Amino acid sequence: MELTTTHRIYYSNKEYIPLSEIADSLLALEGLIRQSPGVLEKLFPGTKIYGVEVYLSELKSGSLYEDVLVKFVFGSQDKLDEFVNNIRERLGLQNLKNNNQILSAILVTMTLMGGAYYYGRSNAGSDNKNTLEVNNNIVINMGADFVEMKSDEFRSAVEAGVKDKEKLTRNAVRFVKPAKRDPEAHIRFDNEKKLQINPETVKAMPRHIAEPEPEETVEDHDRVEVIIRAVDLDSHRKGWAAIIPDISERRVKLQLDPHIDGEVLMQHPAAIANVTAIFKYDEEGKKIPTLYFVREVYEYTEGSR
Repeated sequence: MELTTTHRIYYSNKEYIPLSEIADSLLALEGLIRQSPGVLEKLFPGTKIYGVEVYLSELKSGSLYEDVLVKFVFGSQDKLDEFVNNIRERLGLQNLKNNNQILSAILVTMTLMGGAYYYGRSNAGSDNKNTLEVNNNIVINMGADFVEMKSDEFRSAVEAGVKDKEKLTRNAVRFVKPAKRDPEAHIRFDNEKKLQINPETVKAMPRHIAEPEPEETVEDHDRVEVIIRAVDLDSHRKGWAAIIPDISERRVKLQLDPHIDGEVLMQHPAAIANVTAIFKYDEEGKKIPTLYFVREVYEYTEGSR
């Protein structure tokens, strides 16, 4: 069963915002929303949310309005009823759907926590971090009132509910980025002034965070020279090694597609082949080949060395 809430996010920019930045901010907002079930589960113990879906219902340019619809997926009607009753008992309100500002307070808090986490991790920008926390204290107090908790309890629930703080930080920065185009711009949720990222807070948010390098990457290389350095006729997957000069001078483990005749290949010191190369990254970010997979052999040669 599903519980649906709707939200309006308003960027007060005076100038038009490039479509690419709008698209990226929406994807970042979706990322923030997808981390919110963990927070709701901390705020309402015993709750289990199985998924969340995010939809854009309307987009207006100029000063940017983004209307989004969020669906939380529960395991059954009983589980949904249990969640709604839990909220009724705690809040004296009907349910989360009729008070969408609960989720908005969570999202703003998460966004500002993401920025503060960046400065705390880098041991820099203490003034910026303080600016973020001043703004966030207002939002946290409002969120705590919504769920009838102390402000430190609400803050702790949000912090504990966010499992990936690195991802939170990247999404927070991308979400705020369009507002940084205008020094006077703010971002407001659901037309509530207290649920707002103030202009000075927008300025204080980090401008850019580099995406982390992937742990490994895969590349296809066609018609490259494969110089054989070790063979094992008992296995297409073990004991083989090669150098591919077009990629690296390193000797790297080699695997053969099952249709390739290893007995023929071993009779030649080299071959021209299509290869898939798998790389990992060293501490300096340099790609290091760790495996070559030969997909197709075109011709056998005596090698270039």
